[in-house]
Amino acid sequence: MSSSDGPDVIEVLVRNGAGAGRRVTRGATWLMVTPDGLAAVEHGWKLHVSSRSATFPDLVETILPVLAAEGCAFKLARSCRVLAELNDGLTSPATVGKAVTIYPDQHRVRELALTLAALLAGRPGPRILSDRQVTRSAPVYYRYGAFEAAWESGERGRLTLVLHGPGGEVFDGAADLVCRQPPWAADPFTGAIGDGGSPAGPQILGGHYEVTAGLRQAAWGNVYAGVDGRDGAAVVIKQARALVSEDRQQADTRLRLRNERRVLQALDGVAGVPRFVDHFRHADDEFLVISDCGPANLIEDVLGHGAYRTGPGGPRSLGTLAAGLARILSQVHQRGVIMRDLSPKNVVISETGEPSIIDFGIAAYDGLHLDGATPGYAPARQRRAEPPEVADDYFALGMTLLFAATALDPVTAGDDPALPRHRALQAITAVYGASPPVIIGMAADLIGSSGQAAAGAFGYLVSGESGCRPASAGSLPATPVLTADIAAEVAGSLLDDLVRQAEQLLDTPPGQRAAHDASIYQGSAGIGLELLHHMSDSRAVHLLADLAAFTAQAAERAKLAPGLIIGTTGVEIFLRQAAASGVAVPRAAASAPGPDWQPDGDDLMVGAAGVGLGELWLSRSGDPAQLAAAVRCGHGILSGTTPATPAGDGSKLVAGLDPAAGRAHGLAGVTEFLLTLTARTGDENVLAAAAERAGQLARRTRPLIRHTTQLTAAPMAVSWCQGLAGIGPVLALAGTVLADTAMTTLAGEAADACIAYLPRIGTAGRCCGAAGVGTFLLDLAAAGQDERYWQAAERVGSQILLRSAGTPSHPVFAASSDDTSVGWAFGLAGLLPLFRRLANRGGSDSLPWY
Repeated sequence: MSSSDGPDVIEVLVRNGAGAGRRVTRGATWLMVTPDGLAAVEHGWKLHVSSRSATFPDLVETILPVLAAEGCAFKLARSCRVLAELNDGLTSPATVGKAVTIYPDQHRVRELALTLAALLAGRPGPRILSDRQVTRSAPVYYRYGAFEAAWESGERGRLTLVLHGPGGEVFDGAADLVCRQPPWAADPFTGAIGDGGSPAGPQILGGHYEVTAGLRQAAWGNVYAGVDGRDGAAVVIKQARALVSEDRQQADTRLRLRNERRVLQALDGVAGVPRFVDHFRHADDEFLVISDCGPANLIEDVLGHGAYRTGPGGPRSLGTLAAGLARILSQVHQRGVIMRDLSPKNVVISETGEPSIIDFGIAAYDGLHLDGATPGYAPARQRRAEPPEVADDYFALGMTLLFAATALDPVTAGDDPALPRHRALQAITAVYGASPPVIIGMAADLIGSSGQAAAGAFGYLVSGESGCRPASAGSLPATPVLTADIAAEVAGSLLDDLVRQAEQLLDTPPGQRAAHDASIYQGSAGIGLELLHHMSDSRAVHLLADLAAFTAQAAERAKLAPGLIIGTTGVEIFLRQAAASGVAVPRAAASAPGPDWQPDGDDLMVGAAGVGLGELWLSRSGDPAQLAAAVRCGHGILSGTTPATPAGDGSKLVAGLDPAAGRAHGLAGVTEFLLTLTARTGDENVLAAAAERAGQLARRTRPLIRHTTQLTAAPMAVSWCQGLAGIGPVLALAGTVLADTAMTTLAGEAADACIAYLPRIGTAGRCCGAAGVGTFLLDLAAAGQDERYWQAAERVGSQILLRSAGTPSHPVFAASSDDTSVGWAFGLAGLLPLFRRLANRGGSDSLPWY
């Protein structure tokens, strides 16, 4: 949502109608109207007015005189285009319908709401899920929430929009997809205090369907698993909420649901397609009931069980999956239907491994189709809204098969609709070489530029003779090659982008989360630690002083607790480093956590291991209190008085992953701290504990290496946070501190497993993606002067370029700039250190304790 374009009709109306004595401020999303001298209110009851984008200007003209006379602050979507994005259910689900937000005098909430409801009676607008409706006849809503943002650090360091009640109560004020009310607030219409209890008994929809589980919660409609009370059959119930996600022809989710019904009726009896059961209406929403095809979609299947195998036959055979999907599509086409939305999320795998294809909302049939496409899985011609062709489904099948084989989603950054195809073909080269397996060659034909080759590949799959078909004759494009010069150019462009986005971060409106994030993980401290490596650049020098002030103030505002990656310990490391580099910092260094401090778990992110590791680094200045704090962290872990951090609820199976062994929240992070502490203090008890935990880590790592080397693991298996890219460096440290060559060898095996898996890593970032792997390899290369690891790290850089848009020297990694695109964990501040070190053939990481 760019704010660089000129005034929209909405802005003209507001500036002309807001009245004297009011300030109108334009942001990227909102126009804020603030009366002069208005007293600040932290939180209270606020009103929302919902609108369709097509009727928004008329609504603004209608309510502006009332709001101007009321004298309260309010904000509006800054244009019809912005409102359409808010209403799409994807951009920001909790903001659907929130065309206008009003911050009324708390004594006039009810009166103003009823006035607006009477004025707007009969006007349609999307339902606002976080709010209660004033009257059923008008698009006016209300909820209790923040007037001024008060983001604070909560459990596990998570920033929360906190509301403080009169009796010290604490309430999360962020809007979501259900209405919530703080315990101290009385509803201005009903007088009820706090939220009511949950409804008793099972939920019955449509008079027959008992909901057994929620499968998806979304702004445009929820999806439920259920049982038909008449015959006990398992069903799926899809909801379509009125007026959400309207397209250019003002067709909303309900029309897509109706289209799906007519298509399913046309496909009745086709094996591998859900059976239409029922279609009913409740209020303005509509519900479609279909037969249940299985417990997991293809994304969940690959995440839980690993990629499909390209060899002939056997369990989890890609050829078998390809033939099954092609036969379903062939029957769909024979009925005159073009699916137009085949992707891993719309392929369901049964408990016996049989595939089905679901979600025909935008399918073409009998001369009618609706706009829409899944980015990357739809061909460029579909993205350009050209008439449907069966070849569109061939392309989507090819992309879906490549995901099943590699766990790589298409590259969707940038503006070029043809880029996903080109990058997918390059990925085939990276993973399989110039002569891929037969089934991969057919996937290449399905997405290639030759319609004849795509039709031929599809025909072979349908016939079941895929094993006899020779590999594709078409040539595959080469993959990017990273040289030192290209690495330097990439580093320069990443620095340009990092400086620009960091400057934007400093101007973030106070209502947004990013304006309060001082952490290393995703906030300003992580950005600053990398910019300190660019003191020769005047822009970085100028920016660092402002960034240091921002970081200190944000940490104080958010009441940030001690913590290394998320917490004040990491903030202090940045400020200490900045001061040592000559940057003006806003305050003296904070003292170490006191003896009464209780760590939030034992992990590296916010717990005792991370705080202890950070305090060890800080204590190098000679402060005995910081060394004592690190020792207390170690003793707390050894004595068991510091609770172990939960490794996860276990609800999601991820192939080849052991979260309890990981670096961020598990055994590897604790082991790293204990090894570092014993190296510093020589404490025999700590040494024994470090050795014992290192042994546990080694035993848990060996099966992870086996899964990863055999390519039966999900991509997170090589991540920094939970996988081998984080565990491997700790094993290497154990080898050094404990003088244990077996640990050193195992660290090398972990690195080799990461290298083997490298072409299948689809995420670029430091925490969960390729940059974390590259950092591990660079550290091994520097420690052992091993050219093999230098070359592997360069291949990591090439893989990252392969997952980007833009040009080889100026890659683009995100579809849009947001809170995650600049930070250390997922964004530029985590990518730049890798390319800087590749360009310089050395240098230190941005995290100084490594």
